[in-house]
Amino acid sequence: MTLLREHNYIQNYEAGMEGLKAEPHNRSLQHQVVLSLARAGALDLAIAEYERFGLLKVEGNEDIMSLNGRLSKDQYLRAPLPERQAFAREAMEKYETAFRQTQGYYSGINSATMALMADVPEATVLARVAAVEEILPEPDSLTPTDHYFIQATRAECALLKKDFTSTSLYLQAAIAFDPLNYAAHATTLKQFEMILEKRGTSKDWLTPFRPPRPVHFGGRMRLHLTDTQEDDLRTQAIDSIQRCDVGAGYGALAAGSDIILAEALLSEGAALHVVLPCPKDRFIEHSVRPFGVSWLERFETCLDRASSLKILAVDGPWPDEEINRLSGLVAMGQTILWGQSMRVQPAQILIWNANETTSYTAMHAADWAKAGHTQITLKFPQAGTPSAEKAENETPPQQSLASSTIFALQRSGDGSTHKFKTVVEAVRTALNLRAEDPDAQVALDVHLSANHHSHLLQSMVERGSPQSLLASENFASLLAYSQGDRFKITFAGLVEDDAGGSFRCYAIDTTSTSDDRTP
Repeated sequence: MTLLREHNYIQNYEAGMEGLKAEPHNRSLQHQVVLSLARAGALDLAIAEYERFGLLKVEGNEDIMSLNGRLSKDQYLRAPLPERQAFAREAMEKYETAFRQTQGYYSGINSATMALMADVPEATVLARVAAVEEILPEPDSLTPTDHYFIQATRAECALLKKDFTSTSLYLQAAIAFDPLNYAAHATTLKQFEMILEKRGTSKDWLTPFRPPRPVHFGGRMRLHLTDTQEDDLRTQAIDSIQRCDVGAGYGALAAGSDIILAEALLSEGAALHVVLPCPKDRFIEHSVRPFGVSWLERFETCLDRASSLKILAVDGPWPDEEINRLSGLVAMGQTILWGQSMRVQPAQILIWNANETTSYTAMHAADWAKAGHTQITLKFPQAGTPSAEKAENETPPQQSLASSTIFALQRSGDGSTHKFKTVVEAVRTALNLRAEDPDAQVALDVHLSANHHSHLLQSMVERGSPQSLLASENFASLLAYSQGDRFKITFAGLVEDDAGGSFRCYAIDTTSTSDDRTP
């Protein structure tokens, strides 16, 4: 299992714009700028830049001409249903022009698929499919990624011909060539889902081809198990991980359930993403070392093998109930974000007794259940330690985040910070501001206290492209948890603050409506 491959849209955009200062007519750099904008959600600006660069006049270049088709396809996907057909036909024609001039299979297969979306006669769709099949290269001496896309294109041709058996065989072959390229797999499945939805056909048969799913994990600290009982619990965890085809896990590393589940994830080749509420040393002193040196050794081993480590609150006192809950919600949000990017359903794996109602584990379980995703519970064996049971239950969970957590907003041209009580209020205001001033850059972050000060907001405003709405990873994670199906949240790149720290940020755009689960 490897880390998710991500496009660093902010850096690609900045590098392209910087390069254009020296080479203002470099078509490759112009293509890079427009594609980065489109991927980061700034579609209107991407279209404007495509036209400003004069790329509409370019002929014989499949990448640039197909990008024009992609912009229309993005408009098709974004548009209300009554307006979609015009964009579908526009995308079809642009891809078809690129295919006629370049004979590239990428533009050819997209021309065929968008013809289906545009409701052209079936014979026209099949004729375009046949033209693509004729020019597909044989997979000799190609890279694994090239192998993948050629076989995936064969699969898409078969799907457009309603040959589901061949589609499955070609898709299986494609994934075999590049098995860990989950981002490419997800893109292919998104295209296939669009075709199947258009034809009103079930998508269930795509399930075996989906990337592994992510999980949020956690549970009881004070287990007091014998070696045999712990082995049984580990076996349960591994069975659940295998059965659910888990590829990544997000959670903390407290002694007990956290570490047992983290070890099980690592043993099955999953990527471990550790989210701690406070700096490592402080976390160890309160949540690992008191339970014995063996747990400390296991903590360090897991952390050494982790794919990433995120610390929520660098400063401030800890243990802190609100920070603990916020850390859990951020980990849940990151789990959901992975699932959205890979087009798979996230899940939660917990070790606890479901009859508990006043523990952190119960709080995390209730939060996840509120988000409406799959929950897997592994019951630990009763070890006859009532005192441990009492210790776990002494901390009552909060039902909502305290007022000290602030959702902050800045926009270009306005140096002040606007503060909100909920993530929903903040993002709605940001969208309204962007609508009022389409050229403004807007940024969102989470402040953990009223006197919290961070240069990240200003850095995102300065680094964002016009029309962008960027959010810190904490804000994006909480938005994904509470409103994930209402917004399109895409990794946009890394931003450095004035202190030299490097932070992940996300682009936000609207998608559909859903019920509120406001943290």
